[in-house]
Amino acid sequence: MGAPSKHDAFPPTRTDWIDRELGGGRQGRQNVNNHVMDAYAFPLRVYFLGTRDRWIGEPDDVVQGFFADRLGREDFFANWKASGKRLRHWLINGFCFYLKERHRELRRNGRCGADLPEPAFEDNTAADRMDRAWVMGLVREALVEAEALCNAQRLGDHWQIFVSHFYRDRPYESIAPDFGVEPMRAAVMARTAKRKFQMKLRELVRRDGVGEESVEAEINNLLAIAGVGVRGEAPGES
Repeated sequence: MGAPSKHDAFPPTRTDWIDRELGGGRQGRQNVNNHVMDAYAFPLRVYFLGTRDRWIGEPDDVVQGFFADRLGREDFFANWKASGKRLRHWLINGFCFYLKERHRELRRNGRCGADLPEPAFEDNTAADRMDRAWVMGLVREALVEAEALCNAQRLGDHWQIFVSHFYRDRPYESIAPDFGVEPMRAAVMARTAKRKFQMKLRELVRRDGVGEESVEAEINNLLAIAGVGVRGEAPGES
């Protein structure tokens, strides 16, 4: 895997949510496991498909096998916190070791040729694909959670204006009549919903082990990797 980079090791891992859930006993641990499987199954599948090791098994089966093996270990999250790594980097590191273990098992059982090379960390293209897939999933999850929050707070119109402007690229002059407001008011409403989205995105990024002092930089970096983003601040004040 190679030595961890400075970006991997610093800033220190922030694990407030995971610590709180793990302190909740069996159900808390299940909540954390569910979060990991929901957030990282697709990115790990994308990573696996980008390697030379696709012969090892069906992508979904391999990823679920990895989760069953690693997430069942009592010290899995304690070891992650001790590593100082982003959670996704810790998972991909463990996934690579898991692929090696599967390779060796298949060889012992005579189910693969001795000439097939042992899995190795795909340091560039495959890992980049995983980061992009993870970010896209993160953004989708943040959008879903932010929409639910807006609806719960009776800000459904705010959310619809936000989506129409920032994701469907409609000008406020076109959106405002649909909601019976002036364009400036539509801009203010969109900004309110945008903050809900950003709040949810920050929460999800923190769960990956990002320190509070680096959340904004990490979000900008990840959105740049994925090629997604939200256009500049809407004018006006909420």
